[in-house]
Amino acid sequence: MNLSGGLAEELGVMKTQFFQWILFFCAATGLQAQVRTVPSPECPSIQSAIANSINGDTVVVNPGTYFENINFLGKAITVRSTNPDDPNVVAATIINGSTPADINNASVVMFNHGEGNNSVLTGFTITGGSGTWVAIAWRYYTVYWNRCGGAIVCYNLSQPTITKNRITGNLAGEGGGIYVYGNPVNPVSPSNPPIHLQPMITNNTIENNSAIVNHGFSPPNSDYEVHNHGDGGAIVCFQGVDPQIIDNTIQNNHADWYGGGIHLRQWSNGLIQNNDIVSNNSTLGGGIHVTYESSPAIDKNIIKDCITEGGGGGGIYVYYYSGPVITKNYILNNQDYYSGGIAVYWGSNVTISNNVLMYNKGPAIKFNSTSTGSVMNNTIAYNTKSGKSAGILCDSNTSPLISSNIIAYTSEGYGIESADPSTIIQFNDLWQNTLGNYNPTIGDRTGTNGNISADPNFADPNDFHIMPFSPCVDAGNPAASFPPGSLDIDGEPRIFNSRVDIGADEMHLIAADFNTDGIVNLDDLLVFCDEWLSNTPPLQADLAGNGVVDLSDLAVFSDSWLKESAWRIVP
Repeated sequence: MNLSGGLAEELGVMKTQFFQWILFFCAATGLQAQVRTVPSPECPSIQSAIANSINGDTVVVNPGTYFENINFLGKAITVRSTNPDDPNVVAATIINGSTPADINNASVVMFNHGEGNNSVLTGFTITGGSGTWVAIAWRYYTVYWNRCGGAIVCYNLSQPTITKNRITGNLAGEGGGIYVYGNPVNPVSPSNPPIHLQPMITNNTIENNSAIVNHGFSPPNSDYEVHNHGDGGAIVCFQGVDPQIIDNTIQNNHADWYGGGIHLRQWSNGLIQNNDIVSNNSTLGGGIHVTYESSPAIDKNIIKDCITEGGGGGGIYVYYYSGPVITKNYILNNQDYYSGGIAVYWGSNVTISNNVLMYNKGPAIKFNSTSTGSVMNNTIAYNTKSGKSAGILCDSNTSPLISSNIIAYTSEGYGIESADPSTIIQFNDLWQNTLGNYNPTIGDRTGTNGNISADPNFADPNDFHIMPFSPCVDAGNPAASFPPGSLDIDGEPRIFNSRVDIGADEMHLIAADFNTDGIVNLDDLLVFCDEWLSNTPPLQADLAGNGVVDLSDLAVFSDSWLKESAWRIVP
């Protein structure tokens, strides 16, 4: 194409200017991501470094104790210690919020400018906080003052990333450790749905925090009444908050009322996964409390040694039309008068599957007040009395499906106790429950609808796994269907043969279990050593399939041994 000289020159200038603009933009973008060190002459404090930062910056804080109450100011920045992956650095890099400039804003860290997941707090010990007054719209109530988030408070649609911190020694009226407030619009309706936030709360240790009613602080003015209820010793997610609470240790926290560990309320869903939730206490829901139409996935957690004071749900409490899916958890040695393991109340509809509930004091699972759901493929054993006792307790006007569970060795109680003779009970194994396998109201169901009563053949009292000769193998509901990729409590395929097993564990034969007793132990090691020395076919110990027994087979054998050892539960 031939262009006139003037037009060609003009296009050339435009092209040059365009590339100059691109280079300027790239250079400017490169300058945005700066590292600001604390302390330094330019940034003597963490807050000064935040104030000087722009989106994309990183604030790196050297070890030391910083008496500050910091605010992210809406910035998409990372504020971190020098090495969040080093526990010693985390322990030595302390933000202490015990001397706030404004006692009404005494959380150690505040997110209240709509921060997103790219606002990151990581690698600190966070302590000494006493919460911030926030006007909260409670469902069915008016707006109240609440003292929120002893260590960390998030509101005004903030959803930050909080990871690899130790959060300890904080208190508030709501959320002793962390408080996240979602959509403030109330009431919610189909035309006015909540905005669902997704804060990331991962890999933290949250311990020794408290949510208490009488914390001793007064609100900033008389605009609203005070309604501190004492919920969420470690974490509160309130009104349209779908948190990702993953890989945390949540221990020794206290709440006066709801959720010694975690409290999810009002249309809050999300994921609670792979956490150790241990030795927390409250009045309701010692480990986790879920209420007001909230439906999180509660998956692969250890919920252990949590206690409630007679209200219900030592491990998990579910209330008011909530629908959590509770799968593949170890719920062990929790305590409550009415329900040591899981309590399901007031119209809630839950899925409880592939869990191990053992050594709890009080009924392992209780349904009350028009609640329903399904209880399928759980192992419920060695639960004892704390006021009441049962493997599964169903009060009047409840209608759960109870299918393919092992319910055994309940002390001072029935295996299944129900007020409704029409309760659907099928393909379960009930064995040696002290008062009987079934209460007189529903009658003995053994021999009907696939229910059996036989020794489930656990490996031993501290190991819930069934042996290859267990009557529970291939004895679950033959019509049960599972989505592709469904797993049992061990993360193994849920159906191994043509039919699901009864209980949380699907029996999988292990190649290294040469005597097929269900355990890889010294007996199998002797076989392995004999065949390694002889190398005479046929070789059971040729686990790598290379025709000889050698180091490659030893690696496979060792992996099987370690896996079996990890199965054991200490009550």
